[in-house]
Amino acid sequence: MFDFLQPHLARTFFDQYMSVYHTFSENNKNKKSAVPHAPYTVSDQLYKLLNAANTGNKTVSIHNQETPDENELFLNKSGGFVEFFKNFGFSIDDFLPDQKTSIHHAISNLNPLHKTLFVHNTLSTEEDIAAAQNWSDKVYWATCPNANLFIENRLPVYQNFINRGAKMTIGTDSLTSNWQLSIWEEIKTIHKYASYVPLTSLITWATSNGAEALGFDDSLGSIEKGKLQVWSHWKILSVMRKKLTYHIPLRER
Repeated sequence: MFDFLQPHLARTFFDQYMSVYHTFSENNKNKKSAVPHAPYTVSDQLYKLLNAANTGNKTVSIHNQETPDENELFLNKSGGFVEFFKNFGFSIDDFLPDQKTSIHHAISNLNPLHKTLFVHNTLSTEEDIAAAQNWSDKVYWATCPNANLFIENRLPVYQNFINRGAKMTIGTDSLTSNWQLSIWEEIKTIHKYASYVPLTSLITWATSNGAEALGFDDSLGSIEKGKLQVWSHWKILSVMRKKLTYHIPLRER
């Protein structure tokens, strides 16, 4: 959800979104949450409404630090988003920058008791990652490498996340910013441009970490008795530098 940093419009936007939200079912196989779009599009008032709406064990996702403009807005109220709001006819005259990167604004408004999935994180530093993980022990990070290359032509520094022991997951974003919706293609992209990330880590990011982040780790994400297993064939990734061939089972629908 978003309200373009307009607190006086928070309730109006919230009610519109919730009318759609309530049309979706929720049971053991379906989960839903009311989530903020990104720090630069959500007012403090809308965060409060979202926090109140999310009861129980929820996973809340939020786009994070996808572009330099996002950080610049919160550091000193500069960058491309100032013009962005102006072009949409929204005033941010009352907006006061935190003089910190955008993730600090997000964690000051989100509920640390919920699982929080930060998405993209293209510009997240070790300091940013540490701040979020000190805020809550339920933080997960979703990387969408092909979408990042599509939009910004850059990738996160994955070593920052490895250094902080971050719980990484892998996503795709949507077809508006990707060439396909394939976790396997995302794995291949990370392996191509950040070959220092162990393949075993990439598989964990794509499977068990994702299931845990979304609350499906009791039935998905690993090969265990009682969990859903639908393995139809083996994909092969050749790691030429090591002259090894890894055989990786991928789940197909």
